[in-house]
Amino acid sequence: MRPAVANTTRTTGMSGADAASTWAALNAVARREAFIPDVIWIRDGDIFRSLSKQDDPDGWRAAVAADEPVVTQVDLGATPSGRTGTFPSSSCSQPSIVAEMLDALDVGSGQKVLEIGTGTGWNAALLVARVRPGGHVISVEIDARIAQQARDALAATGCHVLVVTADGEEGWPEQAPYDRIIATAAVRDRIPAAWLDQLRPGGRLVTPWGTDWSNGVMLRLDKDVDGSSLGRFSGDLAFMRLRRHRRDLSGFQPTAKQIGTADRSTTECRGADLNRILNPAKGQFAIGARLRHCTLLVEWDKFGERHHVIELDDGETGSWARLDADLTNPAPFTVDQLGPRQLWNELETAYDWWHDHGEPAMDRFGLRATDDGQQWLFLDTPDDIVRTL
Repeated sequence: MRPAVANTTRTTGMSGADAASTWAALNAVARREAFIPDVIWIRDGDIFRSLSKQDDPDGWRAAVAADEPVVTQVDLGATPSGRTGTFPSSSCSQPSIVAEMLDALDVGSGQKVLEIGTGTGWNAALLVARVRPGGHVISVEIDARIAQQARDALAATGCHVLVVTADGEEGWPEQAPYDRIIATAAVRDRIPAAWLDQLRPGGRLVTPWGTDWSNGVMLRLDKDVDGSSLGRFSGDLAFMRLRRHRRDLSGFQPTAKQIGTADRSTTECRGADLNRILNPAKGQFAIGARLRHCTLLVEWDKFGERHHVIELDDGETGSWARLDADLTNPAPFTVDQLGPRQLWNELETAYDWWHDHGEPAMDRFGLRATDDGQQWLFLDTPDDIVRTL
């Protein structure tokens, strides 16, 4: 493992003034409040509690007015209002990120746009304003109840959008090809082939993108006249993933007996290395670009202040690794590893690769796709392949 250097800070989002300006511009086109259901969900530690507009109108309006995502469904709709939810399954995205993605999409009047993930319908309404006159917006939503709520909200605000209840991963071939495609749910590694097939040559795709290691960033991908597509990454954002792109939320957890048989070693990794490995502004993206099927779990202060646990797993092969990182102790950190893949060793190799290649930031990476279905990540130029997807 290469020696670490000084710690750095994580990237930050929009300033307060920029967010306020973004809000004014978006709400002038379509008021967000008109698309948010009467019951939303507020995070409370590891759970979500419902908040009703009828019971707490001031709290509801404050949540909707913030430059934050608003969770509109939990547990895939299985948890009713009044009970606590476990995980968010639909939301209205953070306005500043909505604006960033719409700007990247660069949609214009007269264009045909496919949106993946209708949600509340607010993003579709913003798209309608940009394609007028003569353009069309088609939006695909997998959840029938959410799709109907969006149809109702769009109709009430005079926005003409074809909202289709279907699996967005398949796009909507009936109206293809599209000048623009935008997704409000993240993909993991590979771009769905249907999206690329349904994008017109000269068209653009904007989607949240991530790996098993990290989620996520924004991918802006342009399709050439020869059918190939080239994209670049930017931003530091996280979206719920397409349902077939999600991993088990609990991850892979070996039994205590299995852990007892793990190979134990020590590592040169120190706290500064962990900062660089996990920091989106440093090596996190590059490590995710290199590592295949490796899920990350960080438990900060698990055994007291500055005593962390880092777990890696690959459920498909039954591989697992755990780093005991006690930053209060000068002794080397210990690593336990199980399974056919030595995941911690692979992580260190990826970290060294990042260092040896000049510690490239996210903007030096790209994604290339060809019309025969091949996709790969590259560094600087499409010929410098980092990993085939």
